[in-house]
Amino acid sequence: MKTQAYFSNIEAPISPPPSWHLSYDVVIIGLGAAGISAAIEAREAGQQVLIIDRFAGGGASKASGGVVYAGGGTSVQKKTGVEDTVDNMFAYLRQEVGGLIEDKHLRDFCETSPKMIDWLTARGVVFGDTVFKKKTSYPAPEYFLYHSDNSLLPNYMQHAEPAARGHRGWVPIEQGKKAINLGGSIIDPLRAHAENIGVDIFAFTPATQLVFDGKRVSGLQAQKFKTQAQSTQYAKLRQEAERLMSLWPPILPGGKYFYRRAQKKLKAAKALEQQREAITIEAKNGVIICAGGFSFNRKMMAHYAPNYVSGYALGTEGDNGAGIELGLSVGADSVNMNRGTAWRFINPPLSFARGMIVNESGNRFINEMVYGAHLGSAIAEDQDGKAWLILNKQLIRHALKEVSKGQALSFQRDLARLNIWFGSKKAKTIEKLAEKIGLRPAALAKTWQDYCAQYQAKSPDAFGKAGEDIGDLSNGAFYAIDIGIAARLFPCPVMTLGGLNLNQQTGQVLKTDGRVIDGLYAAGRSALGICAQNYISGLSIGDGLYAGRRAAQHITSHTTKRNT
Repeated sequence: MKTQAYFSNIEAPISPPPSWHLSYDVVIIGLGAAGISAAIEAREAGQQVLIIDRFAGGGASKASGGVVYAGGGTSVQKKTGVEDTVDNMFAYLRQEVGGLIEDKHLRDFCETSPKMIDWLTARGVVFGDTVFKKKTSYPAPEYFLYHSDNSLLPNYMQHAEPAARGHRGWVPIEQGKKAINLGGSIIDPLRAHAENIGVDIFAFTPATQLVFDGKRVSGLQAQKFKTQAQSTQYAKLRQEAERLMSLWPPILPGGKYFYRRAQKKLKAAKALEQQREAITIEAKNGVIICAGGFSFNRKMMAHYAPNYVSGYALGTEGDNGAGIELGLSVGADSVNMNRGTAWRFINPPLSFARGMIVNESGNRFINEMVYGAHLGSAIAEDQDGKAWLILNKQLIRHALKEVSKGQALSFQRDLARLNIWFGSKKAKTIEKLAEKIGLRPAALAKTWQDYCAQYQAKSPDAFGKAGEDIGDLSNGAFYAIDIGIAARLFPCPVMTLGGLNLNQQTGQVLKTDGRVIDGLYAAGRSALGICAQNYISGLSIGDGLYAGRRAAQHITSHTTKRNT
């Protein structure tokens, strides 16, 4: 019977059945970076492995830009002349994890990082080897190694030498111009390898309940289509819906037409779900939850992470929190469920970041050059979700040049132009601009005067912004662009970072009293991970790969092999 306490479509756990429909050593929920790496690790150790996925598989990992955060002297870094060490990577990441991650665990992540890249390449993943050396939210498509973090900022450089650690999976340059749906460069070769070594994969098979006797998780119940024909029809409807939604962004004129057509396909697919039947699957050695976060579950977002609910959900429909709630259903503890990441990327164009960002009081609160997820989280957590980017005509002109003639990716160019032409407020004086956006004129004028003085000083400011990054705002006309979390013409993607609490050395899910739940593991955005406090590009996939393998390694080191 459906338990209304849950926000996702799961039910309370059931007792072990007298017999199982299927039996495996390890059952994994979710085929993303965490799930596929766990499956390969377990299968190569001799386990019988099944992955089930609510949809086709790949999830947010495949829909992403295809970046793996890795360092400490990876083969790609060495090939491209990027100097990095484990100690250096550790010193940098300690500034990002916010004290949630034990030093021992963080150091292990750094120490194993070079070998992780080798592990991936040995299983078919190809990484490009051209380096982009400047700060950017996402590099031009011909670059495959870049600074996907804050390591180039002065206050971070005080503690660690900057090193490019964003490893992009190789895709053709023309394909790379999209910057989305590039995670197949990582997921597709791993999936092919998993299938080749005997991992079973059930697509369109959501888990609905864990099998739990009060002490140990021994399996799960899932919903599976009765015939292959039903599954194929369901897949076609969803593929067509996804194609329609990718044709035109919903925020642009005409986008709603494609969105409505897509919704009709999804409604037809939803009707087919009634043809599924319940099956129970035994997991003799462990269940690993790798089902993503909950950014697509608006009720769950409003309950746990209200500061981020007005943002644009990032990920896929599979990020509905079901994996997390499966853990909670058997008494699991959770951590940082209120924490999300908001991607407020404003560079490129670089001239946007050379302007000043102010809050509702008209004050600056951050170095505008920070990595976009840090900027977004600062707006969401500390500024009630509201902020304005202040520019002048000179910076606007420079910004338009910086996104022209192929110097920026299409989404970067289009968002900059859209907000300059249609999303900005304009005034001849800074005081008049303040009135137009509802700020106190005297407060904004004082902030502006201080910023202009800092430009003249040519030295770092109180927020750690380098002198050369401070733009000349002395002359009008002045522009203000809404960059709040709910900005209508400047969507701010958000995803969740919190999840099930874990034993950080083994990946076992913990109860609220700190004891492990026997037979239950978790990895990726369903659980506490390296990026549970702050996000940087590629760290979610990098952490997922690491954590998925960690869980599988603990299972296989504590069980006997069952070869097939």
